[in-house]
Amino acid sequence: MTQFPSEFYNPLSLALNGGRLQDFVDEILASYNGLKIDGFTWNDDLLPDFTYNQIQRELKMEVMAQYVDLDSPAIPVGSEGDIIGSGSIPRMKAVEYYNEAKLRKLRQMENRRDISREELINNAGANIGEIIMKLVMRHTNSITYQRHQIISNGKFVLTNTNNPNGIVNVTFANHTPSANTTTLADDKRWWTNATHDVAHQGSASNVIVDLQAMVKVAKRKGVTKVHFEINDDFLDDVLNHTSVTTAIAANLYPSAASADWAKAAAAQLARDQKVEILGRIIGAPIKSWNTQVSVEKWDDSTKKLTRPQFEAFNKDVVVLVPDGNIGEILTVEPILLAGGEYAYAYGRKLAITIDKDFAKKCMSYNSEMTSLAVPNVPQYLWYIKPCQV
Repeated sequence: MTQFPSEFYNPLSLALNGGRLQDFVDEILASYNGLKIDGFTWNDDLLPDFTYNQIQRELKMEVMAQYVDLDSPAIPVGSEGDIIGSGSIPRMKAVEYYNEAKLRKLRQMENRRDISREELINNAGANIGEIIMKLVMRHTNSITYQRHQIISNGKFVLTNTNNPNGIVNVTFANHTPSANTTTLADDKRWWTNATHDVAHQGSASNVIVDLQAMVKVAKRKGVTKVHFEINDDFLDDVLNHTSVTTAIAANLYPSAASADWAKAAAAQLARDQKVEILGRIIGAPIKSWNTQVSVEKWDDSTKKLTRPQFEAFNKDVVVLVPDGNIGEILTVEPILLAGGEYAYAYGRKLAITIDKDFAKKCMSYNSEMTSLAVPNVPQYLWYIKPCQV
């Protein structure tokens, strides 16, 4: 005999099968590796309010011991770091709906004789699990975008492009000294046009010399363990620059670098081989980023929702970055009202709230996280902008 479901329908209750929402979320995210943001650690001391301080720490070598009188004590060395900036951490929100159409589909499945109770529970769980994963991924993408903008752009700015449905014209600067940025001009530019073709290379441009100079500056500051970061697509252009191809050929064949066969052999190397050799030549390894992000916005011209994509790590810039930790992700502690259906992700940093609209017959899965990637060694980031046109 057909077992008709209750007239009051709750797919979440079906998916949980008597379990806890938090356990369900933990199981979904058990194999998820989304907390790793390169160079930034998550600060587990949740902030009580939205105000934060940016603390600058030092990476320099240890100072020498002090010469004092026999009975005089040494003066303690400062280690706390300086506050170089403060502000308000922005809140991120996302929402997904389990609407009436999905409810009816699940309800019809429950009426089928060939569907077991276990299959029904798994189906409901898969649907809700997909919603939760979407929410978590959106926040992860937002934090990743923050990180790449802070490093490649020197700041994270909320604009109509990256936040079309929210607040705009808000800037979170990394406070890198202006002296740390080199902007090439005239014939020293690597390219003098936007397409970066060989015919438009600056007549006095030299990628190798420019990048080696950046490493030298870092070493003079006592920062010896560094790497370059660059947009992956822009890296292809750099690898094709004449100064780079010539240097790679010279590295492989020192006595025949100018020979056509040597240049041809160097050109046939695999991309990762070229990158590895270039890193050895300039004195620091190269890390490239192929990270595109997307937003949803309404297009007035087509009267449709669109999802434009754009690069998280800016092109036309190369950044010299210290190895290891370069910042923290600060988070405001979420506050939730008693009596609701809630779960957490990221160790209580991301809150998921489930709400019901009885008139529209749908459930909304709402997420919020108030986090900001804050660099703590901005004075040890060096930039070169090699092809402003």
